[in-house]
Amino acid sequence: MAISCNPKLLIADEPTTALDVTVEVEILQLLKDLQAKTQMGLLLITHDLGVVKHMADHVCVMEHGVIVEQGSVDNIFKRPQHDYTKRLLNAQPSGAAVTVNLDAPVILEGTGIEIHFPKKKNFFGKVSGWVKAVDNIDIVIKKGQTLGVVGESGSGKSTLGYGLVRLLKPKGRIIFMGRDISALKDSALKTVRADMQIVFQDPFGSLSPRMSIGAIIGEGLGVHQPHLSAEERDALVCEALRAVHMDPEARHRYPHEFSGGQRQRVSIARALILKPEFIVLDEPTSALDVSVQAEIVDLLRGLQTTHGISYMFISHDLRVVRAMAHDIIVMKDGRVVESGAAADVFNAPREEYTKRLLSAALR
Repeated sequence: MAISCNPKLLIADEPTTALDVTVEVEILQLLKDLQAKTQMGLLLITHDLGVVKHMADHVCVMEHGVIVEQGSVDNIFKRPQHDYTKRLLNAQPSGAAVTVNLDAPVILEGTGIEIHFPKKKNFFGKVSGWVKAVDNIDIVIKKGQTLGVVGESGSGKSTLGYGLVRLLKPKGRIIFMGRDISALKDSALKTVRADMQIVFQDPFGSLSPRMSIGAIIGEGLGVHQPHLSAEERDALVCEALRAVHMDPEARHRYPHEFSGGQRQRVSIARALILKPEFIVLDEPTSALDVSVQAEIVDLLRGLQTTHGISYMFISHDLRVVRAMAHDIIVMKDGRVVESGAAADVFNAPREEYTKRLLSAALR
């Protein structure tokens, strides 16, 4: 649509945000090919410094509405002058997963997990085809460990996470904290909800605009700890906000008053307030700029060290996964194509699909 009138200038505003790494490469190559074919100028707006380095000839760095530094890609990346530019370049998620006890108990084990959706029905209303979103997957997560789940969009990553915390009902067996939760319903399932939580991908859509931050974070307390007084609940909300490095006074404000990174911290606080043993983190850093990504990763690692929380970390950003995960499973078309210790998968991938993902992400 944008190139239908043969423009002299194309403004591409975050064109690869929230795309998986292989699609990102395709989109960027498409933009390059179109530029070469039409000789149009390209103004590329992005928080992804890898995209900037790969695509740009000239770079402008903005802070608070002002261009604080500009120059060639080579100069900006190799010889940055402004402190803000230096902070951006040093803000990539780095480091390694927190130290974990190798003898830690298994907190969650899934065996033969399947989630199929009806694709089409025949004339009589009988299902005649299925989408195998998750197809016969086994996983094991130990206490205090992070399992990274990577793959392209549509590979079944999020669906697997939803199934494990029973937001969807999968086939197979799920043992959580020594208890089979596969067939639990209603009130029986409610008893384990406090120990398993989820942080959704979209920090904008997952928070009700009609509720204050305090009400959002404290909502779970009303369900699982109804005996608490209003003062006790408020104190726990303040404690949760401090845990994610936010001012407790923020609890009186509403989601639209916060940045994307702050909203994601609120989502994490909402999950933390019940002191869960296991959290599914579904793309928690997608659509966040690199400095906020690094802050969220450091926050999650710190909370894991302090509280011994187990994470399932779902992401298409392999740089973030490398900084968080102890073990990794690589998913494609609903199935696991490769799994193992994070170091082994990153340093010596066996499958061509994994090699392609790593090549696209860590270029």
